[in-house]
Amino acid sequence: MRRPLRALAAGLVLLSVCTAGCGSDSSPPPPAVDIGQLDVGSYATAPREIGKPGFDRARLSEGQRLGSFVPLPMDIDPRFVFQSGLSISKTMGFIEQVYTLTLSADDFRAKAPGFIAGFYSLGYSDSDISIATSLENTVLLFSDQQAATLAATNLAAAVAARRGLTEPVGLGNHRDALAFSKPGTQELTSFQASGQYVIVAAIMDQAKTTLGLTDLPAMVALAEKSIDTVGARLREFRSTPTDKLTEVPLDHDGMLGRSLPRPNEDGWRNPPGLYDRAGALHMSEHPVSDKKLFEEAGVDWMANYAGNLYRAENPKGAQLIRDNHSTLRKIQRRIDAPKNLPDARCSELRDKHALASRFHCVVSYDRYTAEVWSDQLIDVQQRISAQYAILSKAK
Repeated sequence: MRRPLRALAAGLVLLSVCTAGCGSDSSPPPPAVDIGQLDVGSYATAPREIGKPGFDRARLSEGQRLGSFVPLPMDIDPRFVFQSGLSISKTMGFIEQVYTLTLSADDFRAKAPGFIAGFYSLGYSDSDISIATSLENTVLLFSDQQAATLAATNLAAAVAARRGLTEPVGLGNHRDALAFSKPGTQELTSFQASGQYVIVAAIMDQAKTTLGLTDLPAMVALAEKSIDTVGARLREFRSTPTDKLTEVPLDHDGMLGRSLPRPNEDGWRNPPGLYDRAGALHMSEHPVSDKKLFEEAGVDWMANYAGNLYRAENPKGAQLIRDNHSTLRKIQRRIDAPKNLPDARCSELRDKHALASRFHCVVSYDRYTAEVWSDQLIDVQQRISAQYAILSKAK
């Protein structure tokens, strides 16, 4: 009898080990959700087909596609690890008005004939922007080299006059660049025509300016490094011929069609767009951690509309993004998930002076992770519920 008992005991031990560990690589299934019971307000709840773009919308998509070939500020200089992300109204892909150049749309068009589209990035050296050094990079795409060269000259003169950048500055490694600084401040802006592009680098050190200190060689070195790094990456970009722009699909694998459309009051935010992993990092408030996260999760695309929608390699990767992006910071507190959507993770920002939206929710479905923001609790809950409904109905 001892041998059968001994075999039975061994089998029970093996069963207990497998029960505890054999399935540990598989995440538990998410709670069942009755889509019909979700409070979605007036938001859309079905995926949609994205039609063929008009010419201006196609230009905008070309500018957004540029984002995959514009280095992150931290890739130019490791100090610049703080980005505005969605917290501040910044237009990253653009076609008409370059807000960072402080020119009106009409003035810009007059001085930049042949302009097709552009992309803008911004990084800070400190989370407190009142004492930080900032690095702005703007890439302008033109129809040809002649148009870019003319625009660099016109825009440099106009921006210098408007910003009070009255001191011409030579960039030793880029003798044909046009650069200007503002006397008595730590501020410099440079314009470099490079093929069919104009690369604009703008540097401002708030702390030194406040203290009345200047370090022109440091600004020149950073401007030169920025031009070199951006120029090298742009050599990999293949622009779309102007007469072919409207033939480029706006959507990829239904990503934009799966994303929640934004309400009219969100019109000031970054225009809706589709970004690959590299481009998506420009939209991140935490590019250092997100760069590692996106690699680990296998992110290949991100759609930005009423929020962000990420596509990971598999459901485990999507849940990894959800868990990471729902981690609380010191100035946040956990709040209840929307009714009938218990798997959503929501939080409230407790800093009344922050520029970011007050409420945030994130949820995953299959290989997708969605996150939304709002200043109203009911709105953020309806947004994430509607986005979940769209994902559940998409094929």
